[in-house]
Amino acid sequence: MKRGIFLFWLLLVMVALVRVVFSFGALPPDIGQCLKQKIIGEGVVVDEPERKETGQVLVVSAIQVSLAETKSSCAENISIRIKTDLYPRFYFGDYVTFSGKLAYPFNFRSDNGRTFDYRGFLAKDDIFHEIKSGEVFLEKDDITKNNLSDHLYSILFSLKRTFVSNIQRVLGEPHSALASGLVVGEKGALGKDLLNNLRIVGLIHIVVLSGFNITIVADALRRLLIFLPRVWGIAVGGIGIVLFGLLVGGGATVVRSCLMASIALLADLSRRDYDAWRALVLAGLVMVIESPMILFHDPSFQLSFLATFGLVTLARPIEKYLSFLPERFGLRGIVATTLSAQIFVSPYIIYAMGQLSVIGVIANILILPFVPVTMLAVFVTGISGFVFGPLSQVFALFTHILLSYQLTIIDWFAHLPFASVSVSAFPVWFVYLFYALVILALTVSQLRLAKKSST
Repeated sequence: MKRGIFLFWLLLVMVALVRVVFSFGALPPDIGQCLKQKIIGEGVVVDEPERKETGQVLVVSAIQVSLAETKSSCAENISIRIKTDLYPRFYFGDYVTFSGKLAYPFNFRSDNGRTFDYRGFLAKDDIFHEIKSGEVFLEKDDITKNNLSDHLYSILFSLKRTFVSNIQRVLGEPHSALASGLVVGEKGALGKDLLNNLRIVGLIHIVVLSGFNITIVADALRRLLIFLPRVWGIAVGGIGIVLFGLLVGGGATVVRSCLMASIALLADLSRRDYDAWRALVLAGLVMVIESPMILFHDPSFQLSFLATFGLVTLARPIEKYLSFLPERFGLRGIVATTLSAQIFVSPYIIYAMGQLSVIGVIANILILPFVPVTMLAVFVTGISGFVFGPLSQVFALFTHILLSYQLTIIDWFAHLPFASVSVSAFPVWFVYLFYALVILALTVSQLRLAKKSST
């Protein structure tokens, strides 16, 4: 490795380590006498609200927080997570007033003895307080027009809401819920039953905007822009990927996937080979530098990184052992990528959630080949609603058939008695030992291959 390249990677690793070390022990802002008391406040909704059947969850950047009884101020400029009624609906950029009992978030403990560090999960985004049941009132809608980046977010979220509304109008439930999850990662309307079924059959990744979905979007952009000059096509494709990432909320999985896709475009622009392993490490380091605590408190980032690591390191070797499977419809590749990803994410999933899908590989084989065409059909159905409503109903007929097939497979497999297995809680060092052994085996295999090629 050249000296300059070595110094570049060393600098990135050192910066990431320093950021992580200095992020430990971050204390929540002092709110004095307001803790566990009813408070009133005002602020701006700074993220797209999360909507569920039971209500909506807002992240509010509170300008000022005061005791409800005495009106005495106790905090300024803090982020609060507020659960409130489903109606009236609030949106990104809304200026609101709110009231409720302010408290620290508490960690969850599942029936199988596992604890989820919910407090750490929120703290990674500088959210240290929440209101479990709050009253929220709109004072002024969309105050983002004076801020260019916030205004862009507001426009994108507005387009997303209209797109989802178009789909809901012509597809109905649960088809529109699955369609929204596939294309824009909208999980709020999925419902507990469908979400649980997706987890059981190992297909939750298709509705959380995983790297698989982003790859489909990036490939579609590349094909659509092929008529443009090479440089312009790459530039517009990169902007499109960034805007799509912003549109769907920019979660850890989306950011990692968009970064890797952007690196691939840069490699194409500079006419250099794209190294997926280096792109993965670079994307991971950049994300840790920007938000250090995702390394420990963001399951989405951890699972996304592990799954991609498995794809990069194991997919090709596994595919060589699957020569008995046909390549038609990409069957061999789907099985290889599914197995490689499952090998790396399964230990973490078992440790963190205590559940492992037994029939995940089969379900993925039956559904993944149809996901790209389904995403395209959903996209065309939703976009046509912007142009002419009855036209979207025509496209919805084909889209409905594709979604019905996938929903049927998901429901049937999820209700098999052996679809998933539950595992009792066990020490985390078992997980570390597994990954250490896998990495050791991969290293030894690579060294043997290098030795053979040299002789």
